[in-house]
Amino acid sequence: MKKVIFTGFVLMSFVALARAQVDFDRGVNLKETISKARNSELAVPEARFGSRYTRDCARFSFGPDAGDITSDKVWLHSMEYVQECNTVMQPGPNGTPVPVQSCYERPGMSWNQTAQIKMAARKLWPWERESFDVCLDGPWMDLYVNEAGYKYSVNRAGDYDTLFTLAPLQKVALDPDANGLNMGAFYYVKGLYTFGVNDSWAKEYAWEKVVIHIELFKDNPFWFDSSQGSKDFTFDTREGYTMYFSVKDLESKGPAEPADTRGASKFYLKWSFKRVGAISADTFMKKDQTPSIEAE
Repeated sequence: MKKVIFTGFVLMSFVALARAQVDFDRGVNLKETISKARNSELAVPEARFGSRYTRDCARFSFGPDAGDITSDKVWLHSMEYVQECNTVMQPGPNGTPVPVQSCYERPGMSWNQTAQIKMAARKLWPWERESFDVCLDGPWMDLYVNEAGYKYSVNRAGDYDTLFTLAPLQKVALDPDANGLNMGAFYYVKGLYTFGVNDSWAKEYAWEKVVIHIELFKDNPFWFDSSQGSKDFTFDTREGYTMYFSVKDLESKGPAEPADTRGASKFYLKWSFKRVGAISADTFMKKDQTPSIEAE
């Protein structure tokens, strides 16, 4: 029997044989993994040679509730399968006996344990969500993070009814809300394109900036659409943003195309945005393309 202390962070190798879903969004990146609790010394059985274990996981999700949150208990089950091998002698070339091994698996031990998470009070922005996975793999139960708005200290209590208590230490910037910015008007008049965008979280991001990236495409029927160029626009955060541009204003243009003598063509935008400041990570969030409009 080995004494193992589970602390700190471990990388997650995750293939769920059975997966439960639990949602605790009660009003409310760390892309690393939180392992078993600090200050928790557990007696853990040694892994048997030739054994494998099924893995059972449950996901716990938390929204921006400002108070303490305790999840429901979720049952997890893991089964051991032990490989047994037998060797028999069979006739080989020229009648010489040769050893032949045959192997099979049989059920071994099984484990049934409950998992529960208690989240200490912390502050999240209204659009932020956190989620964690608890997995039972043989006798080993571990806690993993999918998305977390804080670095947490973790305490683990109980062996069969396991409670993970998470206490916030330091805020971590998450990706901004992809639905925070939405397309407004897009039209073309006398050589000039106009594109409008609305911001749902302008008040929350006051004093920060937003960068909107646009790329203009020509809609080519029966062929690949061609990029006409791209441009970034930077704004102080407010409820609406309006961009004016012509094809000459765009950068990263593709090769020049021959003039289209058939009249007006159709064009559309692909666009994305990022927040610049302390609240969110400066990750570009892709948005849907605009409808196609006629332009010369």
